[in-house]
Amino acid sequence: MDRIQKKRNEKLNIAINSAVLYIIAFLATTMIHELGHAITGKFLGSDPVLYHNYVAHLSPDNISTTQGVVIALAGPILSLLQGLLATMAYLKAKMQGFKTLFLLWFAVLGLNNFLGYMMTGFLFRQGDIDKSFQLLDISLTVQIAISALAALALLFMAQKMTKPFLKFSYRAQWVDSERSRVNFSFHTLILPWILGSAVVTIAYLPIQAIASIVYPVMSGFVFIFPWQNARRIQRVTLSEESGLGNISKMTMGILIVLLLLFKLVLAKGIPL
Repeated sequence: MDRIQKKRNEKLNIAINSAVLYIIAFLATTMIHELGHAITGKFLGSDPVLYHNYVAHLSPDNISTTQGVVIALAGPILSLLQGLLATMAYLKAKMQGFKTLFLLWFAVLGLNNFLGYMMTGFLFRQGDIDKSFQLLDISLTVQIAISALAALALLFMAQKMTKPFLKFSYRAQWVDSERSRVNFSFHTLILPWILGSAVVTIAYLPIQAIASIVYPVMSGFVFIFPWQNARRIQRVTLSEESGLGNISKMTMGILIVLLLLFKLVLAKGIPL
């Protein structure tokens, strides 16, 4: 009975560690995204002020239409680069530990950010992609086509996510059946999304735009597919790293520092 309880506790600890890394990766993705807007705006003369989840441009009349498009696209493009570079770093990693799980979340959230913006661009007015569509006078038909392509790419990414999150299991019984794989995927994917979204949503306050407060929760619905797809995975290479079964004080500390930076510094705005 003690052994069964220990294994349950380890799995719960994995979920908590994954949630912490999810929040760190999410906040870092947000800051990098907004930094893309801010640095581009600074270079083009829009007098940007960098906040925790948006950028205010104090001199919008100083920039042309083309420059406005460049500023609007800078954030999503930087998220795309983040996703691609983090994916490359993840694929080169050998151990399935904290660093690798962070790289996986960092890759997923970067790509999810970019593809999510492209997919919903024509729905959310005043968003980065919608601003670009309006400035470039892109027809609704083309907007919908771009959205459809992004949705397909997002589904492809979701399908590829399934096995990597299962590979963090270091116990065979966690992934040796359809039910166990779905359960383990729930602990590494779904619980971190649910817990992480709650923390990120609070960190995003006060509300500046409906899209920004809805995004932390809505962006994770794509994780439902790899979670359920776990039952179809036949072979899972077990991890040789059992550290994820213990709560990490270091990652907790990093999260606290990042939240303080997010709320006490960036939320007040930093003029560039």
